[in-house]
Amino acid sequence: MEETTLLRERALTVEEAASKAREEALSYKNVIADLDKEKGLLKTDLDSLQESFQRMKVEYVNSEVARGAMEEAKKKALEDLEAERARSRSLSDDVDRLKGVLLEKSGAIAQASKAIEDLRVANTELARSYREIEMANTKLVGENTALEESIRSTFLLSNFLFVVCLVFPKVFCIGILRA
Repeated sequence: MEETTLLRERALTVEEAASKAREEALSYKNVIADLDKEKGLLKTDLDSLQESFQRMKVEYVNSEVARGAMEEAKKKALEDLEAERARSRSLSDDVDRLKGVLLEKSGAIAQASKAIEDLRVANTELARSYREIEMANTKLVGENTALEESIRSTFLLSNFLFVVCLVFPKVFCIGILRA
Protein backbone atom coordinates (compact mmCIF):
# COMPACT_ATOMS: atom_id res chain seq x y z
CA MET A 1 0.00 0.00 0.00
CA GLU A 2 2.64 2.18 0.38
CA GLU A 3 3.12 2.20 -3.20
CA THR A 4 -0.44 3.05 -3.86
CA THR A 5 -0.32 5.73 -1.31
CA LEU A 6 2.78 6.94 -2.82
CA LEU A 7 1.24 6.83 -6.21
CA ARG A 8 -1.79 8.56 -4.92
CA GLU A 9 0.24 11.23 -3.35
CA ARG A 10 2.15 11.61 -6.52
CA ALA A 11 -1.06 11.61 -8.48
CA LEU A 12 -2.40 14.26 -6.14
CA THR A 13 0.79 16.21 -6.47
CA VAL A 14 0.70 15.81 -10.23
CA GLU A 15 -2.97 16.74 -10.23
CA GLU A 16 -2.27 19.75 -8.05
CA ALA A 17 0.63 20.63 -10.32
CA ALA A 18 -1.63 20.10 -13.34
CA SER A 19 -4.36 22.15 -11.71
CA LYS A 20 -1.82 24.80 -10.89
CA ALA A 21 -0.50 24.54 -14.42
CA ARG A 22 -4.04 24.90 -15.80
CA GLU A 23 -4.65 27.85 -13.54
CA GLU A 24 -1.35 29.31 -14.62
CA ALA A 25 -2.19 28.51 -18.26
CA LEU A 26 -5.58 30.19 -17.82
CA SER A 27 -3.84 33.06 -16.11
CA TYR A 28 -1.33 33.21 -18.96
CA LYS A 29 -4.18 33.03 -21.48
CA ASN A 30 -5.81 35.97 -19.69
CA VAL A 31 -2.49 37.78 -19.61
CA ILE A 32 -2.00 36.91 -23.29
CA ALA A 33 -5.52 38.18 -24.05
CA ASP A 34 -4.79 41.36 -22.07
CA LEU A 35 -1.44 41.65 -23.81
CA ASP A 36 -3.13 41.10 -27.20
CA LYS A 37 -5.63 43.84 -26.34
CA GLU A 38 -2.81 46.11 -25.18
CA LYS A 39 -0.83 45.14 -28.28
CA GLY A 40 -3.83 46.14 -30.43
CA LEU A 41 -4.15 49.40 -28.54
CA LEU A 42 -0.42 49.98 -28.80
CA LYS A 43 -0.53 49.12 -32.51
CA THR A 44 -3.39 51.61 -32.95
CA ASP A 45 -1.44 54.18 -30.95
CA LEU A 46 1.67 53.39 -33.01
CA ASP A 47 -0.25 53.76 -36.26
CA SER A 48 -1.76 57.00 -34.99
CA LEU A 49 1.65 58.23 -33.87
CA GLN A 50 3.20 57.21 -37.19
CA GLU A 51 0.46 59.11 -39.05
CA SER A 52 1.02 62.09 -36.77
CA PHE A 53 4.76 61.79 -37.33
CA GLN A 54 4.21 61.68 -41.11
CA ARG A 55 1.92 64.73 -40.90
CA MET A 56 4.50 66.48 -38.72
CA LYS A 57 7.22 65.63 -41.25
CA VAL A 58 5.07 67.03 -44.06
CA GLU A 59 4.27 70.10 -41.95
CA TYR A 60 7.97 70.48 -41.15
CA VAL A 61 8.90 70.25 -44.83
CA ASN A 62 6.09 72.68 -45.68
CA SER A 63 7.21 75.02 -42.91
CA GLU A 64 10.78 74.83 -44.19
CA VAL A 65 9.54 75.62 -47.69
CA ALA A 66 7.39 78.42 -46.27
CA ARG A 67 10.32 79.66 -44.18
CA GLY A 68 12.50 79.68 -47.30
CA ALA A 69 9.78 81.52 -49.21
CA MET A 70 9.37 83.89 -46.26
CA GLU A 71 13.13 84.52 -46.22
CA GLU A 72 13.02 85.24 -49.95
CA ALA A 73 10.00 87.48 -49.47
CA LYS A 74 11.76 89.22 -46.57
CA LYS A 75 14.87 89.69 -48.67
CA LYS A 76 12.79 91.06 -51.57
CA ALA A 77 10.84 93.28 -49.16
CA LEU A 78 14.09 94.64 -47.73
CA GLU A 79 15.40 95.29 -51.25
CA ASP A 80 12.10 96.96 -52.16
CA LEU A 81 12.24 98.96 -48.92
CA GLU A 82 15.77 100.11 -49.66
CA ALA A 83 14.79 101.03 -53.22
CA GLU A 84 11.77 102.90 -51.84
CA ARG A 85 13.99 104.70 -49.32
CA ALA A 86 16.34 105.73 -52.14
CA ARG A 87 13.36 106.86 -54.20
CA SER A 88 11.99 108.73 -51.17
CA ARG A 89 15.36 110.43 -50.61
CA SER A 90 15.46 111.35 -54.29
CA LEU A 91 11.92 112.72 -54.14
CA SER A 92 12.78 114.61 -50.95
CA ASP A 93 15.82 116.09 -52.69
CA ASP A 94 13.62 116.99 -55.67
CA VAL A 95 11.08 118.60 -53.34
CA ASP A 96 13.83 120.60 -51.61
CA ARG A 97 15.24 121.66 -54.98
CA LEU A 98 11.78 122.58 -56.25
CA LYS A 99 11.12 124.53 -53.04
CA GLY A 100 14.29 126.50 -53.74
CA VAL A 101 13.23 127.05 -57.35
CA LEU A 102 9.76 128.02 -56.13
CA LEU A 103 11.27 130.52 -53.68
CA GLU A 104 13.40 131.93 -56.50
CA LYS A 105 10.35 132.09 -58.78
CA SER A 106 8.28 133.62 -55.98
CA GLY A 107 10.99 136.24 -55.48
CA ALA A 108 11.13 136.85 -59.21
CA ILE A 109 7.34 137.05 -59.36
CA ALA A 110 7.32 139.46 -56.42
CA GLN A 111 9.96 141.58 -58.15
CA ALA A 112 8.03 141.37 -61.44
CA SER A 113 4.81 142.29 -59.61
CA LYS A 114 6.57 145.27 -58.01
CA ALA A 115 8.01 146.23 -61.39
CA ILE A 116 4.52 145.93 -62.95
CA GLU A 117 3.05 148.03 -60.16
CA ASP A 118 5.85 150.58 -60.62
CA LEU A 119 5.12 150.57 -64.36
CA ARG A 120 1.41 151.08 -63.66
CA VAL A 121 2.22 154.00 -61.37
CA ALA A 122 4.62 155.39 -63.98
CA ASN A 123 2.00 154.82 -66.70
CA THR A 124 -0.61 156.66 -64.60
CA GLU A 125 1.85 159.50 -64.01
CA LEU A 126 2.71 159.55 -67.72
CA ALA A 127 -0.99 159.61 -68.63
CA ARG A 128 -1.51 162.49 -66.19
CA SER A 129 1.55 164.29 -67.61
CA TYR A 130 0.31 163.55 -71.13
CA ARG A 131 -3.06 165.13 -70.32
CA GLU A 132 -1.32 168.12 -68.75
CA ILE A 133 0.95 168.42 -71.81
CA GLU A 134 -2.05 168.06 -74.10
CA MET A 135 -3.89 170.79 -72.18
CA ALA A 136 -0.77 172.97 -72.25
CA ASN A 137 -0.37 172.17 -75.96
CA THR A 138 -4.00 173.10 -76.60
CA LYS A 139 -3.47 176.30 -74.64
CA LEU A 140 -0.26 176.98 -76.60
CA VAL A 141 -2.00 176.23 -79.89
CA GLY A 142 -4.66 178.76 -78.87
CA GLU A 143 -2.00 181.29 -77.91
CA ASN A 144 -0.10 180.49 -81.12
CA THR A 145 -3.23 181.06 -83.15
CA ALA A 146 -3.83 184.33 -81.35
CA LEU A 147 -0.21 185.35 -81.94
CA GLU A 148 -0.41 184.32 -85.59
CA GLU A 149 -3.55 186.43 -85.95
CA SER A 150 -1.83 189.28 -84.18
CA ILE A 151 1.21 188.88 -86.43
CA ARG A 152 -0.99 188.74 -89.52
CA SER A 153 -2.81 191.84 -88.53
CA THR A 154 0.50 193.47 -87.63
CA PHE A 155 1.94 192.23 -90.89
CA LEU A 156 -1.03 193.54 -92.82
CA LEU A 157 -0.70 196.82 -91.00
CA SER A 158 3.03 196.93 -91.62
CA ASN A 159 2.46 196.02 -95.27
CA PHE A 160 -0.11 198.72 -95.45
CA LEU A 161 2.30 201.14 -93.81
CA PHE A 162 5.08 200.00 -96.11
CA VAL A 163 2.92 200.61 -99.11
CA VAL A 164 1.85 203.93 -97.68
CA CYS A 165 5.50 204.77 -97.01
CA LEU A 166 6.29 203.94 -100.58
CA VAL A 167 3.49 206.06 -101.84
CA PHE A 168 3.82 208.87 -99.34
CA PRO A 169 7.36 208.53 -98.24
CA LYS A 170 8.10 211.69 -96.38
CA VAL A 171 4.89 212.44 -94.62
CA PHE A 172 4.06 209.11 -92.97
CA CYS A 173 7.38 207.31 -92.74
CA ILE A 174 9.19 209.91 -90.67
CA GLY A 175 6.34 209.94 -88.08
CA ILE A 176 6.09 206.14 -88.02
CA LEU A 177 9.81 205.75 -87.62
CA ARG A 178 9.82 208.16 -84.73
CA ALA A 179 6.94 206.35 -83.07
